[in-house]
Amino acid sequence: MKFYIKQNKVLFVATILVSVIASLGYVFMAILLQQLLDIAVGKDMQQFIRMVLFSIFYFAVLGIFLYLQSLLSKKVICKIIRQIRSDVFRGTVNHSIEDFNKKNTADYISIITNDVKMIEDNFLLPLFEVVQYAVIFTASFLLMIYFDIIVTICVIVAIAIMFLIPSFLGNSLEKRQQKYSSKLADFTVSLKDILSGFEIIKSYSMKRYVVQRFNKENEETISSKYSVDRLLALNEGVSSFLALMVQIVVLFLSAYFIITGRITVGTLLGMVQVSSNLANPLMMIFTNVPKIKSIQPIVEKLQSISQYSLSHSQKEHISSFDFCVCTKDLGFSYDKQKEVLNKINCTIEKGKKYVVVGKSGCGKSTLIKLLAGYYSDYAGTIRYDNRELDLLDRNDVAQLSSIIHQNIYMFDETIHDNICLHEDYPKEMIDNVVIESGLAEFISELPEGLLYQVGENGANLSGGQKQRIAVARALIRNKPILILDEGTSAVDMQTAYDIESRLLEVDNLTLITVTHNLKAELLNKYDEIIYMENGSIKENGSFEELINTGSHFSEYFRLRE
Repeated sequence: MKFYIKQNKVLFVATILVSVIASLGYVFMAILLQQLLDIAVGKDMQQFIRMVLFSIFYFAVLGIFLYLQSLLSKKVICKIIRQIRSDVFRGTVNHSIEDFNKKNTADYISIITNDVKMIEDNFLLPLFEVVQYAVIFTASFLLMIYFDIIVTICVIVAIAIMFLIPSFLGNSLEKRQQKYSSKLADFTVSLKDILSGFEIIKSYSMKRYVVQRFNKENEETISSKYSVDRLLALNEGVSSFLALMVQIVVLFLSAYFIITGRITVGTLLGMVQVSSNLANPLMMIFTNVPKIKSIQPIVEKLQSISQYSLSHSQKEHISSFDFCVCTKDLGFSYDKQKEVLNKINCTIEKGKKYVVVGKSGCGKSTLIKLLAGYYSDYAGTIRYDNRELDLLDRNDVAQLSSIIHQNIYMFDETIHDNICLHEDYPKEMIDNVVIESGLAEFISELPEGLLYQVGENGANLSGGQKQRIAVARALIRNKPILILDEGTSAVDMQTAYDIESRLLEVDNLTLITVTHNLKAELLNKYDEIIYMENGSIKENGSFEELINTGSHFSEYFRLRE
């Protein structure tokens, strides 16, 4: 948090200075009250009028500073929260796909919303309150000495007892805050999971189950919150009791000293006012200090995400590949137990067209994701020309290929935005990819054309329309490698055939297609078929080479016809 305070140090210091002035002005009201009562007891009208005029000016200035204190503190908190959210989000999108998938998406949502809100409520707001009340307490303590030293000594004893409270509760509160943060994340994950499956819930009459599941998660989250609140209530209760004791000590001692003639009635009123400025600030300080300490694990979690960066040290930059992408003895496992790929050896030559086929679950999609640099924890080697993938800048590698997945994600924006992804392209290029992807007829039927809003994840589109947009999105970037991971499975056979045929005719495009749709006319156009079984490449070659032999592929092809 020091980093964000330094970034806003001018505004932060200004807020502290205004807070100090406002707090001092608030404290010295006790002297005004003392003098006003003594003047009233002495029945000095002239002095009374002067005091009234001065008080009007005093309170007007104090009101301005109190307003500025509130305004500036809110402004600096808003700026810091905005910066924290931006940094955490930036750190999140800096993650590699591999690292990002280690957490549920809802975990990131909870951190950016719930945890950042906890920083505001349990760190920034309490921090300014501690500063404010520390000034009030210090000034009030000095005034108390000015009024009477004996009363001050008695107050010091009561304060010493109050200092013990935060040390007893701090560690326990920190653990409970951390647990509450985890429960909030779990709750967000569960809620996202339920709402994402809304159609399944309605189709399979799961309402009773999901309501029970939600209520259970909700109850556990509230219980975790209440465990924090319960400890805070204990802290506040004990602090309030001791603060009240301070005031009672001051009141009775002051009354005794009036009887003995040691102090005036005005001094009594001033001391009572000052004692409240001692007790209440202490109560607020001892309430807020445990909150500030307890938030440290949350701060560390936010820092770990916001400071995340891919390791680029000594990574070689790459803007293209000249010859081939090849693998040697490539192996991979998602869970370190079951092997998904085993000793894969293949070569993808620049400008050639490849189709990867095989039964579901044989590792086709995993292979192409590894080739595109999605994962780093693999066995064997992947080389772009003669450069090992693990030694290359992953951001550069990502710029070499476009992947069209079977499950297409659409942003809740226009068709134009989902194709261009907020990059600038000439209208001619956009028109060309609309035609090549088979979108032209659909676009022409829309009054808004390319400015049609697709809805949440393309809710206003059919599956085929989403995949056409995805094809256009990939084509417009003109990257050297294009990967279709079942990328035309949701379009009609003719459109799928047309799209693939066009892509197969693009010169200098390295095309890798993963498909279950086996059409001899298309397969004949590929330079090489890669047939996979159980995480291994069983055979590879042209369509003619494989179909006319007693190969695994020929058997698979005839079964799929």
